[in-house]
Amino acid sequence: MPVSPEAVVTFDIATLDTLHAIGAGDAVVAIPDATLPDYLSEYADLPKVGTLFEPDFEAVAELEPDLIVTAARSTGQYDELSEIATTIDLTGSYAGTFDPAAALERATQLGEIFEREDEVAEQAAATEELVESITADASGTALVLSVSGGEYGAFGEGSRFGYFFDGLGFTPAVAAAELPGAEGSPHGDTVTNEFILSAAPEWIFAFDRGAATGEGSTAEQTLDNALVAQTPAAQDDHVVLLPASELYIVINGLTAVQNVLESVHDAMQS
Repeated sequence: MPVSPEAVVTFDIATLDTLHAIGAGDAVVAIPDATLPDYLSEYADLPKVGTLFEPDFEAVAELEPDLIVTAARSTGQYDELSEIATTIDLTGSYAGTFDPAAALERATQLGEIFEREDEVAEQAAATEELVESITADASGTALVLSVSGGEYGAFGEGSRFGYFFDGLGFTPAVAAAELPGAEGSPHGDTVTNEFILSAAPEWIFAFDRGAATGEGSTAEQTLDNALVAQTPAAQDDHVVLLPASELYIVINGLTAVQNVLESVHDAMQS
């Protein structure tokens, strides 16, 4: 494993996020073609080496990187990429599930490789402080929704976005087993405005999947209707639009996790 590598190709946007947060972003020389959040815009012009799922192996090889990073969406490409250069997979035990613990696990590994342990410790303390503040005050029932193309996907406890229940302590307005299509899907179980009204959530945490993937923003418009307006969440101004790119594309980068947590924290304080 190289120490403080200077030419990194990462197929994991959370790794780009984390390296940026700990002051090692200059080492990244290429990324996949993906929609980046605004705080990572300075990396938008880096060479593209495929997609989040499918690397352009020839383009990677031409860059002669000293480290390649895979995780989650790209983990299946590890073996072939490792034939080009030293490759690490940072999927960990979370496999694409939003969880600050995953961000801190990834950051610890990267901090050791890039000799940025102090920076990681500082970021970890800020993240843990946010989590502690939210969990101390979290109460009430909630729905976690993705919104895309005018449609909703609901996520329950134990799902890829179950952390709002399992980690932060909100109560599911509807148990995961009772969501339509209880077997679940990567985009959530399809629900309707009528379902949201009947669930009567005290909080709605929603993210605009369409905006995150570059397909167009519809969340605010979709949620603005007479049925959702009757929910306790809407009446108490507890409909929280989470930063979509951070939650859906980056997922467990240090800054992404902090931005999502800050959105929840700020809504609870208002």
